[in-house]
Amino acid sequence: MATVLPRHERNDPNAGMQGAYYTVDIAMSGFTDAESTAGGRLSPCAANDFATKPTTLAQSLLVSRGQLRYKLMLNALQVRSNLRIINMVTTYANTEGDSPITDINFGIVFENDDFVPTTGSTIDGSTSTTTKILFIQDKIAEALTTTHTELMSVFNPTSGAGLIANQEVTVAPVLSGNEGEIVEAITVAEVTGFRSNVDAETPTDNALTYSAE
Repeated sequence: MATVLPRHERNDPNAGMQGAYYTVDIAMSGFTDAESTAGGRLSPCAANDFATKPTTLAQSLLVSRGQLRYKLMLNALQVRSNLRIINMVTTYANTEGDSPITDINFGIVFENDDFVPTTGSTIDGSTSTTTKILFIQDKIAEALTTTHTELMSVFNPTSGAGLIANQEVTVAPVLSGNEGEIVEAITVAEVTGFRSNVDAETPTDNALTYSAE
């Protein structure tokens, strides 16, 4: 008889799932920030996160579009594995809501790296992706190139109950017809050795002992 350890589904208490940590940098200064569906870039920040809130509805919609693209990015990245976003740093020219985001850095911790594929295709379908880093880069690019409409709560400095209005928000590609430039603005790197949980790194039962003395 033989025992097969079900590590892939996290049923083995001696191993567990193999987590992985990737760092991401999205340089967005080259993306449009016009008051259109292409503007807003990508950011988790809401209107009330700024020291001075957006001064017009058009500027507030840019903030909402950035939030919507951030949500779409998370949806795309979590199709295969649960994840956590850590160590986030957003870069703006200042803390005013009318100021566009220029760069964002964050870490992605996948719960199970085995579920993250190494194969796929780029956003324009012309090239195959062959590594997990390229897969992650492509999923982020999808959020920056897709057209999507969703009902959101939007800060409206001019009207609406409590200055909050429920309205449809539409996002379009941040650079129309320039998918290559969008992909080049996304840098992904793996932090090797993170939560590898291999047998060689699993402590033995007598690795640490205590006495009653």
